Amino acid sequence: MKTLVLGIGNDILGDDGVGIHIARETARRISKPDITVEETGAAGLSLLEQIRGYDRLIIADAILTEETEAGKIHRLTPQDLAKTNDSITPHEAALRTTLEIGNSLFPGEMPKDVIVFAVQTHNVEIIGSEMTPAVSAAVPKVVKMIMAEIEGK
Repeated sequence: MKTLVLGIGNDILGDDGVGIHIARETARRISKPDITVEETGAAGLSLLEQIRGYDRLIIADAILTEETEAGKIHRLTPQDLAKTNDSITPHEAALRTTLEIGNSLFPGEMPKDVIVFAVQTHNVEIIGSEMTPAVSAAVPKVVKMIMAEIEGK
């Protein structure tokens, strides 16, 4: 199964870089030719070209909700994204729309299996490369979860 692990975010905006850090750590552990690990600062329809042609898509990103526990890990499917409102992060709202449009425009070319690992944060606008301790602590946990997804556990 051709798989893309995609870290989304901006690593100079503190906690918003969590997806990038997760992708980098995951890439160090992957050596299978059918698995690609990439990072991007893009969102929305600009992701279409990047995700087309894969059977499975695993995304790592930051999420903003009304939750109080920074560092909490959410495992979301496209169905979960469809149930949420747009008050989460624009990345997820854009992802939901991107998947819907991609499936309409490129039937058979979009990933059928999509999982999002989103790490709860409270601020993705602080300039700096350091993440808050709670969000940083979630990185190895999400990497472990991604590896389990890849290995089918």
